[in-house]
Amino acid sequence: MSALRQRVTAFKKPHLYLAIVVTLILAALADSFRKPANQTTAHLWTGAVQFYQKHGRPALQPYIRCRYVPTCSEYSIQAVEAHGIRTGLYLSIKRIQSCRATVPFGTVDPVHQ
Repeated sequence: MSALRQRVTAFKKPHLYLAIVVTLILAALADSFRKPANQTTAHLWTGAVQFYQKHGRPALQPYIRCRYVPTCSEYSIQAVEAHGIRTGLYLSIKRIQSCRATVPFGTVDPVHQ
């Protein structure tokens, strides 16, 4: 078997991918117990949300309008920076689930410290 074929077949081993995914999940879980300012996962999350704000939000703006102040993406960044990745994501999900047509536009809902 050629060296190239051996390398390609190495990528077809599902247990290798499973081991990588489990390792990443455990590393993220361990990271979530650090102080919020030192969490790598929190920095990755805020970077991803800022990327969405810069590139995704303009494309969705004609179709989606946030009812809250601050917007849900700003809220998510503030929550993760203040409380860490676990609690911040929980608060972000809770905030998004609370968005209903009955919520008036401009409703102030800051992150609670």
